[in-house]
Amino acid sequence: MDTSRIKESTVTIATKWVSPSAFEAHAGEGSRRKPYDNIYTSNGVSLHELSMRISKDMQLSERETDDLCRECGLGGDIFPCKMCPRSFHPACVGLPGVPSEEWFCDNCTILVQKEKALAANKNAKAAGRQAGVDSIEQILKRAIRIVPICDDLGGCALCKKKDFNNSVFDERTVILCDQCEKEYHVGCLRSEWQVDLKELPEGEWFCCDSCSEIRSSLDKMISEGAQPLSESDLDIIRKKHESKGLIMDTDTEIRWQLVAGRSATADGNSLLSSAVPVIHQSFDPIIEAHTGRDLIPEMVHGRRPKEGMPGQDYSGMYCAVLTVGSNVVSAALLRVMGGDVAELPLVATSMDLQGLGYFQVLFSCIERLLVSLKVKHFMLPAAHEAEAIWMKKFGFSKIPQDQMEAYLNGGHLTVFHGTLNLYKAVPLPES
Repeated sequence: MDTSRIKESTVTIATKWVSPSAFEAHAGEGSRRKPYDNIYTSNGVSLHELSMRISKDMQLSERETDDLCRECGLGGDIFPCKMCPRSFHPACVGLPGVPSEEWFCDNCTILVQKEKALAANKNAKAAGRQAGVDSIEQILKRAIRIVPICDDLGGCALCKKKDFNNSVFDERTVILCDQCEKEYHVGCLRSEWQVDLKELPEGEWFCCDSCSEIRSSLDKMISEGAQPLSESDLDIIRKKHESKGLIMDTDTEIRWQLVAGRSATADGNSLLSSAVPVIHQSFDPIIEAHTGRDLIPEMVHGRRPKEGMPGQDYSGMYCAVLTVGSNVVSAALLRVMGGDVAELPLVATSMDLQGLGYFQVLFSCIERLLVSLKVKHFMLPAAHEAEAIWMKKFGFSKIPQDQMEAYLNGGHLTVFHGTLNLYKAVPLPES
């Protein structure tokens, strides 16, 4: 459990031309010896990746590649993407072994497909002249739309102050609830709630009975595994197919399941790995500025930063998936921030199956789960082009900032640049 915040200092450097290697050494990372992989533009794109796009017509016989898997963060028997330096374990990307043919990661597959579409344009000659420019522009802007904004990390849920002490255990030490993720000063817990902590507790810690009960219910839901859909849910999918002149395969079982990376079984990890490319089909990479990591796999797998390393903590994330047979067709990230608020940071459905009711049904399953947990409010960050869908189809509405802060009560949402926070009251349980 993370119980402190690390303050970062800012260093001003005089304007000067330096080599990438010298710049990396100046930052204290000279031992990496991979400056082009570890230096990023303000949009989160590595110099290596940018240079490869600019010189995409050049055939390079040798190139540096990652020595750790981009999905699980471990080494071993990994192989690189044909286009970028990212490397993977075959199992982490759903492959039985190292591919014998040309293979692209999900991020680069999107770029390759877009370039092929440009090349297939009926005005091939004009498209050919523009292709290089379009590819570079795509790289430069692809990470802008949903880069997380992490400047404001809340504060104590009781006194609202953001000071803390992470050097010794005292009144200003901050402890986080393992379910709602709200921060509390040890001294505020003692004076306000008569919770007298003498040291940081071992294992999980919950700020109230509600958070403890929610965690138990969610763990039970995860342990029960895949759940069959109700007949009304199946009817939604069936009618969507019929409206498009398609016939739903009634022999293939459709189920939904809740998974958490922190406690996932081998089957659960396989589902999480399958959910990553589904989300990547709809979202550009979410780049963590100071590490250059794509945060989508981190969020899906609910990972926390390694000890002593800065980074976002996503251990409170759950992933809800809808499967047709053994295939994940729709996925949604869920965070239950105690009994007050739950949020849905990212949702996606496989490109070739969109509009067939799969996410509509998955959302209904999630909403029924929140009703059973007695969660009061449901929030999500919506891109401007998706506002109308969320509001008209799913019943969300815009929420004033002061009202949102009142509902959060010291908690903080997952925030993406260029999105609007939407709100919905969770229906009350049927009596």
